[in-house]
Amino acid sequence: MIKDFELNESVTVFAAVWRRDIKEHNNITYISLEFGDASGRIPGVWWEPERYAVDELEEGDIVKVRGVVGEYRGKKQIRVNRMRPAKADEFDLADILPRSKYSDNDLGAKIISLTERVEDGFVKALMKSFWDNETFIKAYIRAAAGKLWHHAYIGGLAEHSINVAEICLDLSGRYSFLDRDQLIFGGLFHDMGKISQYSITSYIDYSTEGRLVGHINDADHLVATHAEQIDSFPPGLLIKLRHLLLAHHGQREFGSPVVPQTPEAFILNFADEIDSKMGAIDRIRQRTETGWSEYVRLLDRMLYFGEEEE
Repeated sequence: MIKDFELNESVTVFAAVWRRDIKEHNNITYISLEFGDASGRIPGVWWEPERYAVDELEEGDIVKVRGVVGEYRGKKQIRVNRMRPAKADEFDLADILPRSKYSDNDLGAKIISLTERVEDGFVKALMKSFWDNETFIKAYIRAAAGKLWHHAYIGGLAEHSINVAEICLDLSGRYSFLDRDQLIFGGLFHDMGKISQYSITSYIDYSTEGRLVGHINDADHLVATHAEQIDSFPPGLLIKLRHLLLAHHGQREFGSPVVPQTPEAFILNFADEIDSKMGAIDRIRQRTETGWSEYVRLLDRMLYFGEEEE
């Protein structure tokens, strides 16, 4: 697996091609690459590549790569010697795509358990209108919550959403005026638009719908549409639930159509921030192990994970 590579080691790996750029240097054509498997990603370079890599290789292809692990600008890099398309019987997709540490059954059980804690009949009926759709809940449990930053793996959406709902409930114990039903709903459904925002093949990428519509708008549309199918759903309650989804990024410059304007929307925004940041930081921690991380552009800082014990 990619995470186990050591400098100067000769390696053979099955991986997905995340990036492929054909370049020239001193009139020599070469390919700059990035490979990924379930354990992580690594850049690569192929000097004097074979014709297939120039004419046929595409991002998303799964390949068999042979090369030597070198270093470029302080990071490990594969210097490719040979590469070809992988045959279907040569790899297991579970080794290519990262996935949640929780099983589908565990995630599904947590979702239902949180839903059963909802007391308002209309909110519970709205939630069950999604969970009772087998196609939807399977897609929800399989979906990723991000492409690269946080919970960017199969099951990541469900894992992140459960975490956010549970953080909201933890915080609601300190403030008696908060509506716990709205918080559970917001935690579980704030990111459900990511089911269609990302496409998952041999790697995670934005879908056309994700780029043109976005997960916040998609989630709002789905909730409004489902609520229309429930007799006498209170309009005021629906507006509050939609506001949770529309405001959960906190600021307009971060993609929220509106800013939080109810107590529950503030809690949801902060809970989402906590879990998304911790998810990203844990990914960086696993890659760094101890000491200082590389500079993290999205956080505008390096992170410190302590020194290895003697």
